[in-house]
Amino acid sequence: MSKSFIVMRHEFMTMITKPSFWVGLIVVPLIMAATMGISLLGSAAATAATIANKQNQTVLQGYIDRSGIIKTVPTGSNLLRFPDEAAALAALNAGRISGYFIVAADYIASGKVTYVSPEFTPINSPTGNFDRVLKLNLVGGNATELARAETAVTVQKEQALAPEQSKGGSGLPFPFLPMFAGIMFMIVMVTSSSYLMHTVSTEKETRVMEVLMSSVTPAQLLAGKVMGLGLVGFIQMALWLISSLSALSYIPAAASLGGVSAGSIVVAVIYFIFGYFTYASLMAGLGAMMPGTREAAQYTFFVILPLMIPMYMVTALVLEPNGPLAVILSLIPFTSPVVMVMRITATDVPLYQVLLGAVLLALTSAGVVRLVARLFRAQMLLGGSKPRLKDIAAALRA
Repeated sequence: MSKSFIVMRHEFMTMITKPSFWVGLIVVPLIMAATMGISLLGSAAATAATIANKQNQTVLQGYIDRSGIIKTVPTGSNLLRFPDEAAALAALNAGRISGYFIVAADYIASGKVTYVSPEFTPINSPTGNFDRVLKLNLVGGNATELARAETAVTVQKEQALAPEQSKGGSGLPFPFLPMFAGIMFMIVMVTSSSYLMHTVSTEKETRVMEVLMSSVTPAQLLAGKVMGLGLVGFIQMALWLISSLSALSYIPAAASLGGVSAGSIVVAVIYFIFGYFTYASLMAGLGAMMPGTREAAQYTFFVILPLMIPMYMVTALVLEPNGPLAVILSLIPFTSPVVMVMRITATDVPLYQVLLGAVLLALTSAGVVRLVARLFRAQMLLGGSKPRLKDIAAALRA
């Protein structure tokens, strides 16, 4: 085991002394945050400009109230009242108004309103301000009652026969925490595993691996590399998590996200460790099979595809964290590292599912490590040529 720790220390020190690692750890999140900030500021500026433009282009409209309903017209409504249609038509021809409304005498029964303007507007409705003024008078001129009537119904508390305690919080329109946890786990595992694939393929391409294999066994070499780069990934995940939670504490809407229990953190760490071992070993095996880094990179997508599947189904998973789809994906070893973390941050997951998923993931991780160790041992994979399927099968049987 001492040789594995030597390899682990070498991989860890090599990675943390690379400028690219610190760029990915610090600069990339800052760039993402700055990009989001600029995007939000740009959106706000565009919205303000649009509102100002509309205000500058606002023109007066007239109305004739034959029903006698309209008694209150708020300031700034840009509406002029006319006693009859002749006066309104004269103002329209003179360019004082862009059009006028005629409220029918039996409006309460018929709801009939006629709009007269020089242009035919079948798509863009011109009734904006007038519609609100009419509704205001229908509720007796009480602006508070009108605001309540126009407010969409929001369920603040929901109780079912079998209530599901949500940890996603109600302060945001979408369960943010489960989605954030899943994306973060996927990024860290893919990044760390890609480091390992790049290291293995580079050492094979430069013939360094042949020298290493003369001093350590394939299992020791693989274990050392996986542990060293896994420690780097764990540190990266911890720093990103701490910085993200610190940043979210300054966002008022995130105050209701709710806390994550210590048990959930333990489960997340366990799934991260076994998930990382699984995918890091697969990436190492990919690097060992391919003749060079470029060839290995071409097949990376197929290895990490199972981790990406939950991201395509994120809405269904976080809205129904105990649904059949979420349960199945949280038990499949290649998707469980992401899906189970999303579930435990969204709801209370039955203990037997957590334990069963962890056992299946641990067994898969152990099996993948053994298979990849055999690939490391196969001399034909160090020859610099892309292996055939039958050659890989023969190496795994050896």
